[in-house]
Amino acid sequence: MIDHRWRQNITWGAYALLTVVAISLALRPDPYDTLRQADTLFAAGHYRAALITYASLTNTLSDASLRLGIVLTVRDEIDLARRAFASAIQSGLRLREYQLAVLYLGYLAMREGESAAAYRTWQALTNCSPSLCAVRDLLSADVDLKEGRLDQAFHIYRSVAIEQLPSDWAKFTVERRTLLATLFNPTNVSITPIPQSATFAEPFLQPLLPPMVGSDILNRALTLDLATRQQLFGQLALDMGYERLALAFFEQVEPTGEHGLAAAIYRAYTHLRLGNHQEGIEQLEQLAHTHPDDARIGSLLTTAYIYSGDLTAAANYLQRLQASGRSDPTIALIQASLAFAQRDFVAAADAYEQAVILAPTNERAYYLTLAARFHLDSGFERCISGLQAAQAAVSTAPDNPEALTILAGTRYYCGDLPGALQAADAALKAGAGIEARFYYGLTLSAQGNLDQGRAHLESVADQAPASVWRQRAETALELIGVKLPVLFRNP
Repeated sequence: MIDHRWRQNITWGAYALLTVVAISLALRPDPYDTLRQADTLFAAGHYRAALITYASLTNTLSDASLRLGIVLTVRDEIDLARRAFASAIQSGLRLREYQLAVLYLGYLAMREGESAAAYRTWQALTNCSPSLCAVRDLLSADVDLKEGRLDQAFHIYRSVAIEQLPSDWAKFTVERRTLLATLFNPTNVSITPIPQSATFAEPFLQPLLPPMVGSDILNRALTLDLATRQQLFGQLALDMGYERLALAFFEQVEPTGEHGLAAAIYRAYTHLRLGNHQEGIEQLEQLAHTHPDDARIGSLLTTAYIYSGDLTAAANYLQRLQASGRSDPTIALIQASLAFAQRDFVAAADAYEQAVILAPTNERAYYLTLAARFHLDSGFERCISGLQAAQAAVSTAPDNPEALTILAGTRYYCGDLPGALQAADAALKAGAGIEARFYYGLTLSAQGNLDQGRAHLESVADQAPASVWRQRAETALELIGVKLPVLFRNP
């Protein structure tokens, strides 16, 4: 009887122990649940919060290291991203995640100008899923486009199976096909219909997506006359960072037509962007000789001299402009640029003031804003001449978001916190961007409203993750005690 009771007690004890173990296992946090929560944050654009969570999981999940590399790529922290991807691969990834890591490693090489290394990395993906293989090919075509192999890029865009792509990549491919078709056969262009994609846009592939024009702009451009369209597409290509594609479009613009001079100026500017300084300067000098009264050419030529380091040539050209007897605010701006390059802030400030004096009434706000920007960014007489210029710019153009943003920054640095907050709020309501939100968050924090200040500064970091404003916002956050984890400590 006693043995039976003991056996019964042991059995119940075993059941109780199993129950406790089962409950503890059920209640124990699942790292994959946390990973999915971070994925939701990433997809919503909350990159700082996602980064913190991914970093906390890297010792547990190789997938977290992969995602950490992706969010670091979004933040333009190339070295840290590369180390995260290497760590993820070394820890072991499933096949598709491994392929994604390789795509990113090639992308990082491309971002650093190492196109040959990018090609080699992507070519290592000889056995990948149809969608990732298609993305690999499109990334290779993007390098071809940047380096001027336009025919080769066009061939890839036309050969990729759009129906195998996520919806955003399918739209991108159609846009690229249309752009290059407009270049190669400008009189007969139509947009390829986008098929219903079998897959939705994937958040972890979106950071790899090259720049796009946008379907609305593309459709409107195709309704324009040929010369206007090619000029516009050249400017759009330049805005996206495809200088050689831009040159190809500008070269199709009729030199004696309505847009001929603009195309010539843009061609010279594009050569400067490509690093062909001598060719760009020679073209601008020829244009300046032919069109001596065109202020765009004079400003660009002086800027080209300055950036090439030839301040003597810039000074000589400025003297010729001043000797012509023209009274033009753009000449004063050229003088300001040269003085700034010479670190002569007194002369630069005087030149900006002269530009304001010479400006037509309807352009005065523009020149006041430029003067205020100079004082804000350089710090020279920021709280005297700079504050006066910023206030005058806002008085002249009360709804100008740029002027209001500069006023907010100037007031902040000059200790007028209520005025800075008021100007930053007005700037945001007028449609200003990241800089105004930065000053708004900075001012709130300085006034002791740390929770709201933190929220706005974190919003700056998330909305402009690859910019100097993210770095400034995170520096401000650290000063109020909000720090990111230290990644990859050296032993």
